Amino acid sequence: GMLQRAMIAQSLACNPAILIADEPTTALDVTIQAQILELMLELQRTENMSIILITHDLAVVARMADRVAVMYAGQVIESGTVDDIFYRSSHPYTLGLKEAMPSNTDDRDKSLSPILGSPPDLFKPPVGCGYCARCPYAMAVCAEHLPPTTTISESHEARCWLHHPTAPDIEELHQLDDQNAG
Repeated sequence: GMLQRAMIAQSLACNPAILIADEPTTALDVTIQAQILELMLELQRTENMSIILITHDLAVVARMADRVAVMYAGQVIESGTVDDIFYRSSHPYTLGLKEAMPSNTDDRDKSLSPILGSPPDLFKPPVGCGYCARCPYAMAVCAEHLPPTTTISESHEARCWLHHPTAPDIEELHQLDDQNAG
């Protein structure tokens, strides 16, 4: 925790307009993590500073972010407000991340759903969607062409062929959307 505090102090010495924090709470216990995040939020308020937070911890994202960009294989595959990402996820990878995340509820019997497969080799990037090999909804077009960015709402975009007008209607995605909304 002290190292993180020292790094934050050092990075703020020249009064930046933007603080870029790459995994600022990795390997910290929950109490110290909360203190570091609260310190960053306080500095954001008092110094009128923006924060770009790079993290794999969705709980940290939910607490800290206004807007979220979900990346996979070096590409932004979904972006939107925190509510868009957590309650109206539109990319299979984002849905998979949420299913793989432990819940704060008392539902201890619910097992986590891992994302099967391995990430692509970025030294030989795939031609199409980087998530295609792991995606349970992959279609031929996914392997052949990079998906276009589709506007889901005014604040929400996703890069997935499932949102293309010619894509098949996938009932499972609608069920996940219903679960997200509930």
